[in-house]
Amino acid sequence: MQGFPHEIREFAKKFVVLQNARHQADYAYNANYDRQDTLAAIDKADDAISQLEGASIHHRRAFVVHLLFKRRGPKEI
Repeated sequence: MQGFPHEIREFAKKFVVLQNARHQADYAYNANYDRQDTLAAIDKADDAISQLEGASIHHRRAFVVHLLFKRRGPKEI
């Protein structure tokens, strides 16, 4: 992630936090969320989307490629 601009790195960090919160909400049956928690998560998601949209299309495409394809080392014979 070091080669990506600040906007992409911040989006990725927020995405991970929000994905973990979603898993917690889905699978931790004893977890309780109130209206403030929910609105804060929505604000964080909006902020993450804005961060991503602030990056150039070139960097956004590179980020998607980074997510989709596993990096491989030199081919061993």
